[in-house]
Amino acid sequence: MGLMDRLLGKGGAGATRAAAAQGPQSTLGSPQSVRKEVARLAVREALRHNGIPAQWIRSEALTTAAPGRETGVHVRLVVQHWDARLMLHAVALQDAIEKRIATLDPEAGQWLMGLSWQFALDDAAACPALPHPGSWTSGPGDSPAAPAVDPQGAGVPAGEPPVEREKRAELERLLSARDAQFGSDEEGGDGFGKTQPMPFEKTQPITALDLPTVHAFEKTQVMEHGRAYQKTQPMPPSERSDDPG
Repeated sequence: MGLMDRLLGKGGAGATRAAAAQGPQSTLGSPQSVRKEVARLAVREALRHNGIPAQWIRSEALTTAAPGRETGVHVRLVVQHWDARLMLHAVALQDAIEKRIATLDPEAGQWLMGLSWQFALDDAAACPALPHPGSWTSGPGDSPAAPAVDPQGAGVPAGEPPVEREKRAELERLLSARDAQFGSDEEGGDGFGKTQPMPFEKTQPITALDLPTVHAFEKTQVMEHGRAYQKTQPMPPSERSDDPG
């Protein structure tokens, strides 16, 4: 005998006699009431199995009708205690609840209309605020800083689109960080300091006295050979010989 049979009072002759002896109020009522009880039971067991305190989440089984389907049950999970881990594992917890409902009633796919989440916190001060809009599409660890709000609107063009405003704020943040880095380098002495002009002394002319004597160049002298060639002189007429012989 399954759980649904026990909830519906289909326990055989012994169960029928016991129900008749206790009166008509011993049964849970209509099949829709049984389905709601199955949904609530599945939520309690899923929370207990995963170590989540039962008072953190309350389940509400709601009668729901959809076109082309018979009346079913919609399960609403009401969060009463804030814990960031609940949202981190909400998908896995919902999947565990749906599997538990299907285990308790294999025909749950015909009447289970879905699950939804609702927050009913007594104190929402511990919940984080919304991050910067650009953080949803930026990479991990690369969230842009929120742009500074200028009450006078100075430096911000009128009618500038939000995307351009974010780009402008990001550029200003990068420039400010780079200026701060350069300033810290100069104070610590690890970076490049301010460029100083190199002093030049007055140029002095070099005199002959400053040159070493050994390397001084003397006046060029004509080299004399053993057989030098002198200038050709004309022969006198007396020494000429007209006789060709």
